[in-house]
Amino acid sequence: MKNIILSNATEYNGNLGCVALCYSVLFLIDELFSENGESYHLYLTDSNTRQRENEVSILGRTIRYKTVTNPMPVSLKEVIKKILFLPDTLRGMNVFRKADNIMDIGQGDSFSDIYGMVRFNKIDFIHQTARKFGKPYCLLPQTIGPFKSKEASRLASESLRKAAVVMARDARSCQYVRESVKEQKRVDEYIDVAFLLPYQKQAFDKGFLHVGLNVSALLWNGGYTGNNQFSLKDDYQKVVREIVAFFLKKDDVVVHLIPHVISESYSVEDDSRVCAQLVSEFQSERLVKSPDFRSPIDAKSYISGMDFFLGARMHSTIAAFSAGVPVVPMAYSRKFNGLYIETLGYPTIADLQKDDVKEILQVVETAFDSRMQLKEDIRKAITDKVEGKILRLKNDLASFLHLKR
Repeated sequence: MKNIILSNATEYNGNLGCVALCYSVLFLIDELFSENGESYHLYLTDSNTRQRENEVSILGRTIRYKTVTNPMPVSLKEVIKKILFLPDTLRGMNVFRKADNIMDIGQGDSFSDIYGMVRFNKIDFIHQTARKFGKPYCLLPQTIGPFKSKEASRLASESLRKAAVVMARDARSCQYVRESVKEQKRVDEYIDVAFLLPYQKQAFDKGFLHVGLNVSALLWNGGYTGNNQFSLKDDYQKVVREIVAFFLKKDDVVVHLIPHVISESYSVEDDSRVCAQLVSEFQSERLVKSPDFRSPIDAKSYISGMDFFLGARMHSTIAAFSAGVPVVPMAYSRKFNGLYIETLGYPTIADLQKDDVKEILQVVETAFDSRMQLKEDIRKAITDKVEGKILRLKNDLASFLHLKR
């Protein structure tokens, strides 16, 4: 029986994009082991739950896992914590010592320093721990970079060089590894694992066109720093209000504000709070707020019922795209461009870093008018590009786990 560690993936998180990654990887791992008729022990190092033994049900399949702490401290404060919680530390050391494979999803886009060095170090430290215990580790499909600081670049290069497999989820990340870490030969371009997330298609009142809009509280609040951290060209709040006003002028449209990060304790990230504010502000019967979903499957199922979708949380747009819904991703970092333009060949993006409000509205209006063509473009991209990348992902992950395909 194999012992598998999955890191930087969480089942319990207000960010449904992060949870979507976790659900998708859990589903994929279980599928691969089931196909081989093998059993396994699965441990999560970043599950945000105090329970040691957990289970999640996905499409009627019950997947069990145990939590474990990374036994290696990342700071002096962590050293003290490891000593105070010595039984957990010793248990963690035992789990890592017995592990056959370690896989890291990097929270999708956090193997970078765009969110700061604290988050980067948290991600990278699992790679360092794997090396200290002499365990093979794989970077599951994720954005790699950009790295602004020399220290982050140095640490990332070391981790990429010594990984058993590096899976980039977009062309630009793959190119970065190939050019910057030439010693790493097992690197390839795959696809975001959230494309694998199952859902149940929903239907809404056919008397209206239903437009979904995901509003990012992180961008609304100027990023974690509060001062336009992501260098957007125009005022994001203004952009959102103009988009809402544009669609409400159409009598046959209902606008659904759909939060994809819900955090009662951390307002800078709480999409739900911003959506509620907008509903109160516009006072229109054709502007509604979706429920606060606790499961990414529920969120994707709701989004699947839209006729058109826009979003700044990337995994809300992946939910739309993979469900065949015409979508305008609202890009605030190169992860959007890398996935949609370079990997999927889908050029319909509102680039918040390059476009002002007038240019963004033009993109939105053109996309809405040509939404049936976009729907066909998405169908073709899934058939021609996504399905092949998913097959490669399954085959290469099975090889890393020493399973048959």
